[in-house]
Amino acid sequence: MRLAGLGRRIAVRMALVTVAGFLLSALCAFFVYAWVFENNPNLVAAPHHWSPQAKDYVVIAAAVVIAIGLAVLIGAQLARRIVLPLASLAATARRITDGDLTARAVVSDRSLRETAELVDDFNRMAERLQALAAGMISWNAKIAHELRTPVTILKGRLEGVADGVFEMDPRTLTSLLRQVDGLARVVEDLRVVSLADSGHLDLRLETVDLAEVVGDLREVVEPGLTAAGFEVVWRLESAVVVCDPTRIRQAALALVENARHHATPGLLCIRTAPFSGVARLSVEDDGPGIPADRAAEVFEAFKRDATYASGTGLGLAVVRAVADAHDGRAFHRSTVGDGSLFTVEIPRASFVQA
Repeated sequence: MRLAGLGRRIAVRMALVTVAGFLLSALCAFFVYAWVFENNPNLVAAPHHWSPQAKDYVVIAAAVVIAIGLAVLIGAQLARRIVLPLASLAATARRITDGDLTARAVVSDRSLRETAELVDDFNRMAERLQALAAGMISWNAKIAHELRTPVTILKGRLEGVADGVFEMDPRTLTSLLRQVDGLARVVEDLRVVSLADSGHLDLRLETVDLAEVVGDLREVVEPGLTAAGFEVVWRLESAVVVCDPTRIRQAALALVENARHHATPGLLCIRTAPFSGVARLSVEDDGPGIPADRAAEVFEAFKRDATYASGTGLGLAVVRAVADAHDGRAFHRSTVGDGSLFTVEIPRASFVQA
């Protein structure tokens, strides 16, 4: 649309330059003859002899030359205002193609408005491309970091077994399996977040009771939470919804694991309930809460607080991915006493009255 508008404006301006050339020719001739009539009337032939004479052709030629010169000057200025930004745009595009993502096109204050807007749009696209490339590099580095730790531990234990340092007893085997489980969880979390970002996270929808789906995790997570010093309270109200129960359990487990890694041991409340036409899953802890400057990015991947050494930084990103896949939302708010409340909502469109 913007290119089409630019083309139309250029065509109109070139047409105006052409018309101006003809008008300038006529005006020049008019003023020359007016000066002659006023100052040297004897040089003008009688009316019955007004066919073009040699002097007339000279005047006309001079007027045409002056008009063409002015038209060329105006056209050159117009072309300069059009061509220079586009030349900068083309040169910048070639630099970006060669890998220089910091390149930006330049536009002057005298450029046409449409040309300037086109260059600005291109520069915004280049900035977005640079940010995406930097994000990809950072993403790859963080993935490598998260995979390296369990792989290194697993490799060290296996080498110890091979060298006879460790015996392959049930305890060693359990430790190895724990590392494999952790590695598998990281890979699955990465897969979910990547699929969600690309819009390809498929769901196997079923009509289920959210309370039963979350309640299935009780025997899995409660022993570990109790051992970590948490007093777990389950308040599971029936809420029948159409959802992917596996993904919902994954989100619930991520919320619980987030609390286990980052919350202060104390009361931990896990809830499900219908609320104003939506179904809610929430996990509430007693603190220490999330700083205000981090609250906006808490659901982004790898946004792990530097004060915590545990966790992968993927759990809450998985929660948001699952919520978004159900056309719902995941959000956080602080509670009284510096606690945190993490909530997943499944919207009314997926809600089924029991």
